[in-house]
Amino acid sequence: MHNSSGCPTSDPVSNGDAWLSQWVPRILQSAAYRDGGAIFIVWDESEDDGQPSGMIALSPAAKGGGYSNSIHYTHSSMLRTLQEIFDVGPLLCDAADAADLSDLFRAFP
Repeated sequence: MHNSSGCPTSDPVSNGDAWLSQWVPRILQSAAYRDGGAIFIVWDESEDDGQPSGMIALSPAAKGGGYSNSIHYTHSSMLRTLQEIFDVGPLLCDAADAADLSDLFRAFP
């Protein structure tokens, strides 16, 4: 949340936390999520330019248990993954060269 336009406070972190605390539980309880869905919470940038930014993937199909790997992902990895899940092509921009997020899941389309 880059700015506070339309948000309850001028603190973007607080606004993001409030939004997530309201919507993530609703999504987790939905049939769509329970039936192979996923939630991706993605930071769009790091505090220091050039440093890794964060991402949390929640899914019944995720490997879980604190799984992590050393694969280099980019925002294009997210784009590629969504294009693969929804079978949309051709792969756009850098998505064609990016690693998809399939390693984070036990099953992947």
